[in-house]
Amino acid sequence: MRNRSFNLGPLEVVVPVILAAVIGLVLFVALSPGLGFGAASNSNVVRIYTSVPMNSFASIVHGVEMALDEADHRAGNFQVELLALNGAPTIGGNWDAGVELANARRAVEDPDAMVYIGTYNSGAAKISIPILNRVNMAMISPGNTYPGLTKPGTGNAGEPWAYYPLGVRNYFRVVPADDLQGSAAVAFAQQQGVKSVYVLDDTELYGKGIATIVAQAAKDAGLEVKGGPESIDVRATDYTQLAQKILDASPDLVYFGGYSYNHAGIVLSTLRDLGYEGLFMGADGIQDDQFIKDANAAGQSPGEVFSTLVGLPASKLSGQGNYWYLRYKAFYPNDQNEDFAPFGYEAARVALHAIEKAGTKDREAIRAAVATTSSADLPEPRILGDWRFDANGDTSLVSISVQDLQDKWTYRGLLVYNPETKSWAYTEGQ
Repeated sequence: MRNRSFNLGPLEVVVPVILAAVIGLVLFVALSPGLGFGAASNSNVVRIYTSVPMNSFASIVHGVEMALDEADHRAGNFQVELLALNGAPTIGGNWDAGVELANARRAVEDPDAMVYIGTYNSGAAKISIPILNRVNMAMISPGNTYPGLTKPGTGNAGEPWAYYPLGVRNYFRVVPADDLQGSAAVAFAQQQGVKSVYVLDDTELYGKGIATIVAQAAKDAGLEVKGGPESIDVRATDYTQLAQKILDASPDLVYFGGYSYNHAGIVLSTLRDLGYEGLFMGADGIQDDQFIKDANAAGQSPGEVFSTLVGLPASKLSGQGNYWYLRYKAFYPNDQNEDFAPFGYEAARVALHAIEKAGTKDREAIRAAVATTSSADLPEPRILGDWRFDANGDTSLVSISVQDLQDKWTYRGLLVYNPETKSWAYTEGQ
């Protein structure tokens, strides 16, 4: 899956890089084969690493596993192994910067590691991209949506170049970025008759990013922004004062940029307790059971609540995508956040194609092969449709779906962007 002007301080960009250098030196000593601690490389084996929070995004890893199983764990003349790492400190935890740093360094120090699939959280990506960039290792994300990771002029000063110390793009994503998802949210809100909005964020890179985009897109569309982007105190448990402030502003819509574990549902529940009757909306970061639990904590109806999602929900894929989804559900019937499984699957297929195309166990050759990969290079089933990577490593996919909250999150419709007219076309229920 993402400040007012994306104004992360310089330390937030520089510190992870400095930490990476220090930890990298320690790991170099610890893992050096010459010192007897490292594993010898096998010329016939390449390894793909994954790094996502396994508490709720094991579905991404399962998508990767499906792709590897279909390829019989081979790419050209190489046997392909998977090493799935947790991006959180515990199975029940959320992503952690120290853990992600260690995961990226572990991949870098493994001579058989050629591709890194991850991360889900955009804040985690800013830690791992520069580490992997230094060794030309391709990183393919099935979940990051913060535009500043790839797109000049969309984030903080120094982005995205700060993440690529070698000056070469090693990072690619198979999901649309939030410059699309944010403007799609505003287009849908207008469809619902919204004239004014109050924008909140959870302080994280993803949340601040998409909240800023939504606020600007709302202004550009002629909506009145009655507050924000305003960062909430994610350590608080009582949001009565904030809710009253929003209620006094009387917006038609409250938009929350961020994750459910940062109290999005509690904010909504407090708003409803005080009598707010307008719409509430977020992106894929709130589309889970935690949000539903928190929003219903006081026993009242959460009211009209919407979220956006990159692409289609997995269950709404058609044609070959539908057959793929049925197979996926047969293997992993209890997965949470299954809508990101197709992106894990696609990322792995890109990796397999690039390894085979490169034909050599060389990280730079494989990175270069990833950069030129498109959906046309992949075998069937082509579950996401036609796409390609641009020079920034972004996908050409431009569809955003809308969910609404009934007893559970339910598909509402699809928004498709037209780059020529810079407009969105919305289709209900398809």
